[in-house]
Amino acid sequence: MGKEMQESNLFKPITIGEVTLSHRVVHAPTSRSRSTGDGSHIPTDLMLQYYDSRSKHAGTLIIFESCLVSPDGGLVPYKSGVWNQEQCRALKVITDQIHANGSFVSCQIFAPGRVANIKEMKEKGLLYSAPSVIFHAQSHKVESEKLQYPLCELSIDQIARIEDDFVQAAANCLDLAGFDFIELHGSSGFLIEQFLSPISNTRNDQYGGSLENRCRFLFEIIDKLIRKLGSLSKVGIRLSAWSEHFGMIYPKGVYDVHPPLLFCQYVLDHLEKLKRQGYEIGYVSLTEPRVSGNNDQDPKDNSNQSLVDRWSGKLIRAGGYASNYKSNTATATANANTCLQQDVNADDRTLIAFSRPFTSNPDLITRLKNDLKLDNYQREFFYSHSLQGYLTFGDYVDDTEGSNSLPYSEDELQREGTPLV
Repeated sequence: MGKEMQESNLFKPITIGEVTLSHRVVHAPTSRSRSTGDGSHIPTDLMLQYYDSRSKHAGTLIIFESCLVSPDGGLVPYKSGVWNQEQCRALKVITDQIHANGSFVSCQIFAPGRVANIKEMKEKGLLYSAPSVIFHAQSHKVESEKLQYPLCELSIDQIARIEDDFVQAAANCLDLAGFDFIELHGSSGFLIEQFLSPISNTRNDQYGGSLENRCRFLFEIIDKLIRKLGSLSKVGIRLSAWSEHFGMIYPKGVYDVHPPLLFCQYVLDHLEKLKRQGYEIGYVSLTEPRVSGNNDQDPKDNSNQSLVDRWSGKLIRAGGYASNYKSNTATATANANTCLQQDVNADDRTLIAFSRPFTSNPDLITRLKNDLKLDNYQREFFYSHSLQGYLTFGDYVDDTEGSNSLPYSEDELQREGTPLV
């Protein structure tokens, strides 16, 4: 990568809201299922160590993994929650450490809706609900029938309560848990995108049908955040026009224009209008067409350019910017290198987020800047629950195979985290 990248915008400071970052490498939200699995949804000591090691380079923006806004919005085992004080106290241990390292942190908040864990919802007597009664996968439908716990369409009152849950979760993140920003998770097939998409939202009331109606849930959350917080400077949003995660697969030949591209354009037009009215959102995060979920995909002729052109504020671009790095190779392929440089240098408002490379390279920023080998991530441990494959990567030593791995005993490798309270 060399001197050309070192002198690019990637390593220049930038301000988001009231925060000034020392560079433009962002830790993307990377869910790893290391919270407690006992139903309390509390972050653990493993997570503290992970985020401590990834925030050592002062002035970094860490986007914390997705956290559940409330039980009513849906639950997923091993995910942290932000609806009670115990969870927030534990999260603050992590944010305090990130701040002690001189870095900053945003919390991605979400509700799973139809992709919630049906067993946990039934055990806790919670409504398993979504915008419409449409399962994202046949396996979920089979489980729902087996457990005799049906998927239900959200009522108008229930929609309003979950909107309020998002707003309270945001306030909890900022006021109790010590986050600098919150990020609304509007992609990956979760509840916000379930409302946005015509394949998961077939309602015939004010929350379904037209593009305007399908965006209403998100826009009402944003309006409530303005009333609660007074501004949107500490708010971000993640959108994707190309992800097929959790059943967001559109049949070919049915639509003149790819529906997620249309609703992302509509959302960004709305955010641009709010910006002109004095309510500028802190940042917009866009997932590139090179990735879907945690997998690479062929971008074909897909492009985010129509989205980039619609938004004039701070922009985080994520997905595939280091996917072509190979073990024991000091440089990226020409394609990945070119995309990274072109996008970060295209203007003075763009940041670049990395997800999978951060999982196996805690000192990723130093490695990028100094053109050092990146260690390969270990996909088989992405969503396991122990220390193995999560904390076993160390800072750069040299290019020798395994030289950057941290030594742990077999018992330590199998250890799950303990709650931070």
